[in-house]
Amino acid sequence: MSLPHASDITLVDVANGKGFPCAPAGSVLLSSGPFGWRGIAVERHRLQPQELPEHYVIGHGVSVSTSTRPIPFGWRGGRGWAEGVLNPSDCHLLTDGERNTPRWLHTFDQVSLVLDPRFVADVVRDGLPADRIAFATQRSRSDATIARYTDAFLSELASDGANGALYAETLTIGFTLHLLSTYAITKPKIPSLRGKLNPYQLRSVVDFVQSHLSESVSLLTLAEQAHVSPFYFARQFRATVGLPPHQFVLRQRVQRSLRLINAGRLPLAQIAVESGFHDQPHLTRAFRRVVGTTPGTYSARK
Repeated sequence: MSLPHASDITLVDVANGKGFPCAPAGSVLLSSGPFGWRGIAVERHRLQPQELPEHYVIGHGVSVSTSTRPIPFGWRGGRGWAEGVLNPSDCHLLTDGERNTPRWLHTFDQVSLVLDPRFVADVVRDGLPADRIAFATQRSRSDATIARYTDAFLSELASDGANGALYAETLTIGFTLHLLSTYAITKPKIPSLRGKLNPYQLRSVVDFVQSHLSESVSLLTLAEQAHVSPFYFARQFRATVGLPPHQFVLRQRVQRSLRLINAGRLPLAQIAVESGFHDQPHLTRAFRRVVGTTPGTYSARK
């Protein structure tokens, strides 16, 4: 995967209103930028000791320490500097537009996860509008659920997005719902789990998937086909089909690639794109997982 030279997450300097990258060139170890994940930006950084100017991030920001030792950490508030320690897997949470002036005294590894406020609002359509959703500030918070989601996002980045954008979106929705139910200042209505999709809902979703396999399919859009919230949809679809949505779509794309290979008219690179994969290596990984061999080997055996 080609990494950016600097962070794709922008901080805004309060003093002059100018943006600057969340992490400088050379410190970004992994990034979701190349994959175009919906609703979230995820980056792993190795940060040198520094003090940042007063700033805010556009979006709801979570920072999780992936260092193996405690990191002395400070931030400036209304009463001057506050000092604390960021232990391994501890996190900070700042709501959209909240001002921050942090400093840290040792090099450390961390993951930044920034949620799009509009996406957060869309997850619970019957909740609050985007500009009314706010989270209570958390500093050096221990949260095992946030740590598990962070590990899942990192695993997906380390595998070059092998499960696809739909899987990342499913993770993002779950992550968002955890933050809303645990840290939202005004609690929106969080949907509860129920039932399965009826035959009409399932047919609508499957037909939509089949007609849009070469495109980037959104979980929010699939939920709209079934006329349910994204939270309902992901669980109801799995209860109905036996697979999560991202695995179902992945298998449908592999099946399309099989038909195109059997037709024998297109090169594998073009088959990958027409089947909805990023590129040929992405097709190869998915094909091997589903079929048990590579597209090239399968094609040669025909």
